[in-house]
Amino acid sequence: LCRTLPENAHALATEGAARLMDYQDAAYAELYLDRVERFAALDPALAAPVARHLALWMAFEDPIRVADLKIRATRSSRIAQEVRVSEGQVLRVTEYMHPRLQEVCETLPRGLGERILNSPGLRRRLEPFFARGRHVETTGLKWFLMLRGLAAMRPMRRKSLRYAVEQARIERWLALAERAAASNVAAAAEILACQALVKGYSDTFERGIANLEAVLETAERHLLGRPDAAVQIAALREAALKDEEGKALGCAIAEVAPARRAS
Repeated sequence: LCRTLPENAHALATEGAARLMDYQDAAYAELYLDRVERFAALDPALAAPVARHLALWMAFEDPIRVADLKIRATRSSRIAQEVRVSEGQVLRVTEYMHPRLQEVCETLPRGLGERILNSPGLRRRLEPFFARGRHVETTGLKWFLMLRGLAAMRPMRRKSLRYAVEQARIERWLALAERAAASNVAAAAEILACQALVKGYSDTFERGIANLEAVLETAERHLLGRPDAAVQIAALREAALKDEEGKALGCAIAEVAPARRAS
């Protein structure tokens, strides 16, 4: 499939497909390449940006992915090198883990996860179990086996609530970029670059998603069709990256929205 992409996107798409095969499976990598080809057909200039940013978003960090990465032998080897473990010494790694109820529910099948999260009674009874984080020895047998069991849930990921939520977010982002590409390829590229706001895990991730949704909504309602759309979208993204709490972004949005109404 990469053969149908522009030359400058080949390496990015190949790396992205490899990442997603490692993350999920070959079918998931095929979905990724289909999406990249969709944009390459719109304009070759969009192939590289979508190949880069889409791969990062599709490999979102859910508890299954976090567990998988923590138990990899390559990670243990890297840590051992960093702390300079000598021959005969035993490496023990203790980490702070704090899965929230929402993250646990998002790993469950979609129907079950939604039922718990949408039930005030169930949430009230279950949230105390996830109110505090804990330090765990991930190199110990107990926690290693628990993490290994969680990582083994990868084949079930497609049925999870989190998978459904992230695919819907991804499709909305791609659809807006496609809409922008019809008249302004530069604006579409800036929308694709907004994936940079999606990063981290837990609270950091949620703040990034909130900022991303604010940028996309502003772009859709106030910027598409304007000749300066690409510049304004880039400015909104930079404001969001400078201030994770969203204050700078709020000011930037306030400057953009009145400009649209006054035009």
